[in-house]
Amino acid sequence: MTKAYDIRIYGRVFNVGFRRYVHRYGLQCEVNGFVENDYADDCVHIMAEGEEKNLERFTLLCGEGTPYSYITDMKIEAVEPKGKYDDFQEIR
Repeated sequence: MTKAYDIRIYGRVFNVGFRRYVHRYGLQCEVNGFVENDYADDCVHIMAEGEEKNLERFTLLCGEGTPYSYITDMKIEAVEPKGKYDDFQEIR
């Protein structure tokens, strides 16, 4: 069953390789969507769609962060899958 999550990760997540980390695991976990910096909300924004087991693994990995990042909060909201993503992209 396909699910979708809108994820926002707060903390020290800029200029520490966090987007690249999320992008790599998005591809590895076979989820579709994107990761981008959201400077207005001071977080990294992730939209991810895929099979439930893949999304669960992906969100766990996102919560671990990189060696130089420090996560203070992670908000995960289940949303309706749109099916408009063909792969997982890092938006710069």
